Amino acid sequence: MARGAATIEVQGWKELVRASRQLEPNTRRELAKAFREVGEHVRSDAAAMFAPIDARSAAGYRLRVRQRGVAVVQSLRKTTGKRPDYGALQMRRALLPALDTHEAETMQRLEDALDRVIAIWEV
Repeated sequence: MARGAATIEVQGWKELVRASRQLEPNTRRELAKAFREVGEHVRSDAAAMFAPIDARSAAGYRLRVRQRGVAVVQSLRKTTGKRPDYGALQMRRALLPALDTHEAETMQRLEDALDRVIAIWEV
């Protein structure tokens, strides 16, 4: 595992996702649910950090489970375009600090989620 500027990378993630395609749809939903729970605390903390700046933008943070991993993304569309640095502001003020604050907890939750997924596969 290596720590990048804005991500926590997991070795073998692509192989895990590729192997999960062979599972039944219900099992895949459980897999996605487990990984969604991993990022929820980062999303909620980022929303709380950004709410004093812009509550509407903070409410737009959503979790996405994709083939490349779990991501906290802004679901709202750009409204005016008058602040070209607004995405960077959200990253600096909320998203990166929330990830840094919860890095150890996120890694532990990810390991727990992987254990649950392995238990599902073994059944």
